[in-house]
Amino acid sequence: MMLQEDGAIRVIEGDRDERPIGESEYNNVEMQVVHNKFKNFVREFAYNSPGAGSINIGTLKYREQFQLNIRRGFYHLEISLNDFSGHEDGEILCHCLKEKPTEAVPICEKALQELYLELVKQPDDDLPENPPAIQLQFTCDADLDGSFGTMKPLMIRELNSDVVEKMVVVQGIVVSMKKARHKARKVTVKCSNCENVKEIFVGAGFCGAHVPSACDGNSGVNEKCPPNSFVVADDLCDFVDEQTLKLQELPEHVPIGEMPRSFDLLVHHYNVDLCTPGSRLTAIGIFCATENSAGEKTIGGNQKGASTVKWSYLNALGITVGQGNMPGQVQFTREEEERFRQLARDPDVRQKVYKSIAPSICASSRRS
Repeated sequence: MMLQEDGAIRVIEGDRDERPIGESEYNNVEMQVVHNKFKNFVREFAYNSPGAGSINIGTLKYREQFQLNIRRGFYHLEISLNDFSGHEDGEILCHCLKEKPTEAVPICEKALQELYLELVKQPDDDLPENPPAIQLQFTCDADLDGSFGTMKPLMIRELNSDVVEKMVVVQGIVVSMKKARHKARKVTVKCSNCENVKEIFVGAGFCGAHVPSACDGNSGVNEKCPPNSFVVADDLCDFVDEQTLKLQELPEHVPIGEMPRSFDLLVHHYNVDLCTPGSRLTAIGIFCATENSAGEKTIGGNQKGASTVKWSYLNALGITVGQGNMPGQVQFTREEEERFRQLARDPDVRQKVYKSIAPSICASSRRS
């Protein structure tokens, strides 16, 4: 519970059911504990105010950012991984997000929907009554030199089976990008016989919706719906933008004599169209593995089954474009900037530019 007094907020511990968790118990943390601790983190995380004896109302970083984003119509929250070290619950949250992001990230996004009703939604405003889907994004203080306080970026050739289904930080160059497409995150299907309606929620990444083949509706006393009677109602589905990028490792990370490696980077929602081919970026995401094609034939037989050979990609949870020192970036002094301004005012600037372009290979001005 929070009490406001003299422009400051004081946090009073309530009946929290979480007890201190030791290092050996991190892997056994329940998702409900992660849910509660993440809500407390968003509510309570504050800047360190020098000389302040309590938490000032103007220093609640993510609480204010979350409320401001929702009021402006942007349903997302960006959290820095470094800030977890400044909160009492940050160590547990950071461990669960790194080791089990596939389970922890949806739980945290569900917690943001609850905070939408608790912190933002008011009875007399025009915000949606039902909490919309809110995207959770992550950033870090990593640069292109490879330095990071708590989570050092991995090189692309270091992404192996040990980091599958874990959160990683990688850096690279975008070499190609596909056109953004629309993916249904909630599919509504309707039976063509009895009009029974079902909602199917689709997970993030390269995964599809599993439409049931049999309808459990009652179309009659002793009558059953035919198989495969469900059809997709497009107007009742919820869509989100999605885009696939090809990320190639940095030139300085390629060993001498080898070709640069690359992999697919999947971005969605507010991370779509943030970069162009040639951009250097730092990406935080889940290193996922999926089947190349469903129902491949098993080796040595004609039976169909799940393929054991997986295709890997990175499901991005946040990208930062142009972070770090980019090669070729020139820094100009004030004297040089003033010389550029004087040159721009020169009426013969065009001829001077023409003569300055490769003068050693230009033909002589004299005619032979």
